[in-house]
Amino acid sequence: MKSLLLSWFIILAVNLSAAGGGSNRGTFLSRGGYIIRSEDIKIENYIAQYDYDYPLPEQGALNVITGTGIKDDNAYIHIGLKGRKLPFAELPPLNISFCIDRSGSMTGVMPWVKDCFYIFIDRVRDGDTVSLVDMNTDAQTLIAPTRIRSPGDRTRFKRQVDRIMADGGTDVYAGMVQSYKELEKRYNPEYVHRVVILTDGMHNFGGKINKDILDLATAYNKKGMTISTVMLGINAATGLMVDVAIKGGGSSRFISDHDEMVTIFQTELDRMLVPAARDLHMRLVLADGLVFKDTWGYEHSVEGNTIQYYLPTLHNGDYETLFAEVSFKSPDRQNAAALFYLDYLELNTSPRTLGPYTISFDSPPVEGAHIADRRVREIEGILYFSRELIDIAGKTAKISSLERELYHYANPSAQRDDVVQQILVELRQNLAIAESLQDYLSGISDSLGGTKYEKELEILHNYAQTFTSVYKEYTKHAE
Repeated sequence: MKSLLLSWFIILAVNLSAAGGGSNRGTFLSRGGYIIRSEDIKIENYIAQYDYDYPLPEQGALNVITGTGIKDDNAYIHIGLKGRKLPFAELPPLNISFCIDRSGSMTGVMPWVKDCFYIFIDRVRDGDTVSLVDMNTDAQTLIAPTRIRSPGDRTRFKRQVDRIMADGGTDVYAGMVQSYKELEKRYNPEYVHRVVILTDGMHNFGGKINKDILDLATAYNKKGMTISTVMLGINAATGLMVDVAIKGGGSSRFISDHDEMVTIFQTELDRMLVPAARDLHMRLVLADGLVFKDTWGYEHSVEGNTIQYYLPTLHNGDYETLFAEVSFKSPDRQNAAALFYLDYLELNTSPRTLGPYTISFDSPPVEGAHIADRRVREIEGILYFSRELIDIAGKTAKISSLERELYHYANPSAQRDDVVQQILVELRQNLAIAESLQDYLSGISDSLGGTKYEKELEILHNYAQTFTSVYKEYTKHAE
């Protein structure tokens, strides 16, 4: 056995200090040869990233879409929500505090930040109120709340942003506090009050911990002032910022490249800023013939056969997905149905109740066939993909551990050869999972018209290339 250079492969399982963030982020990580850690793979993020062609509501603040499916020994319940889509000109008045992270780690994406703001300030309407805050080791207000009335107002904001330079650490808490203060100066219950924070999410300065940041977002959400987070760059630490948006009643976006950033700010600004409904309390009640196994979709609690879900905000034209995995108590599927209830507040705080929606398993499974419901079929593919990514991540972590073990043995030695063989076994298994999963997703995609899972299939393709390259390196040095 010849000497091996091992350190380059360990990078596959290093701590990236960031959550996986879904297939968009996973695609860019996999292109660099990274394998996402199991603890960073949040199944709900992967399920929630697509809208599954939910139709807009014909009336009211939102639409509820339900479906079911059966696959092998598992059954699935799907609930989709779609917020109404008001034209931008008809949205309520906006009071926006735009907070820019100007810490040193933002140097590479600062041109994106400035482009983001240019698009934003050109899209807000005359009469909307905007303030500008920046943060690094502390936070300051660059422009106090200003009602936009002319092109000159927009130019003043742009010139101020142009002068921002990146340096120092990041105190996210300080930036949020300063931005909320600016919102409070122009608080009006008829307005939408929103902090928009552009950051790489790396809170590393000041005395506040993540819990303090989340508590702050929760407290201001209760006051009617919410926060959206925009995370920029492949190294963005998405975990905290996603949680801030959830607790703060806003939305979160991970932006991996400049073109995607332009698209989001030009076409999806209302989805980031304006609610269609607030304070959504949902209840899924399973009949006695169903056994609960697992569920995905935002905050939830389970008591017996009842699952309670909570969503702070459903945004204008936005979508959310709940997915539950169950099984049948008996083969004849007697009493196998569910009821879904939804209570929420409209923008004027009027309470509304929808449901109950009866969800039943009408289509019998066909052995070897796809799930009949097209949306459930697609989501089950995402669920299976996410679970297999976790399996791959676990095996990759084992490979990294085995590589570290190699340093304890002489080269050549029988012990070292044994460890190398164990590494090769794990690599073969990972490669087999990736290739099998590619076939599985491709089959579902073909059944849905051949346009699904583009990012997921790229991740698997990149994984397979990485594992193949590493496997060849080990076998090339073996004699």
